[in-house]
Amino acid sequence: MANEPLTPGATLCGQSGRTYTIQEVLAERRKPLLCVYRASAEGQDFIVKNMIPGEYEYQQDLQKPLSSCPNLRTVVDGLPGPELFIYPFLQTDFLQFTQKNLTDATRKSMLKSALTGLAAMHDRNIIHTDIKPNNILLDYEDIDGILSVKRVQISDLEDSVVLPPGKYLRDALCGNQMWRSPESWARAAQGTPSDIFSFGIVSIYVVLNEMVFRTTDEELAADDSWRHILKRHISFFGEENGFKGLLEWIGEENPFFERLIALAGSFKEEGKLRKPFELRYYVDAQFRDLVGKMTTLDPAKRITAREALEHPWFKESE
Repeated sequence: MANEPLTPGATLCGQSGRTYTIQEVLAERRKPLLCVYRASAEGQDFIVKNMIPGEYEYQQDLQKPLSSCPNLRTVVDGLPGPELFIYPFLQTDFLQFTQKNLTDATRKSMLKSALTGLAAMHDRNIIHTDIKPNNILLDYEDIDGILSVKRVQISDLEDSVVLPPGKYLRDALCGNQMWRSPESWARAAQGTPSDIFSFGIVSIYVVLNEMVFRTTDEELAADDSWRHILKRHISFFGEENGFKGLLEWIGEENPFFERLIALAGSFKEEGKLRKPFELRYYVDAQFRDLVGKMTTLDPAKRITAREALEHPWFKESE
């Protein structure tokens, strides 16, 4: 039935004429039916995903011009009737792979490949809205314990939005709480700089294996989780000009205007000091500089994806 998940062994015939056999259900959600499956065809694995009802053609139009970018996972086949997209299958993601014993060069190369994909999206005025380590996939080889990355692709383009120049996404809480930008927390204007902020936080995770906004499970589950996470935003990245720029960006009428001011003032009240990322002198200076340009709290001042790719931290490995 169209409103029931597919079961292992079920077969699908894509528009390409290729027949896919469902191997397992990776994620299941109903009402609406939004499931993810691993399928096989002609000796290869694929991912099959339900599209949000009514968005099949919109997503096709959004992803088609991105299909030439090797660092973006775009649809390779589909079934318009049940609104199913079929994608390449990749072995793992940044969230898991970062935990392995990787060289600094490998970590940098991973980030550069992913950033190239993000730049391709931004070149076409498309924002991803949910940049996080488990939305960046990769294939690799393990030869006698030496890990070699073969392919890196940003995935989950289904939440992406086309924004004409000068336009922003508003009143939306986008992304995952540990990776989203401060303006998204405030449901203020969001655009390509919001993706860049998230990518900066991902970069810290990939290079240093640290989730800088990770707090306790209780705080993450709290109704006011924003309070605990935004305090970390301010602690690590809240230099004065960037903080003032963020306040100007969201505007006095936004409830987060006063919330952010109160959070900034809480450091003095509690007798605690901020912990600016830029002062972590044990971290490579060029990397600190790149992250600082990506994570300034003022969206108007953040570096672009193309500018980031030209940063000396990436260039020094060429």
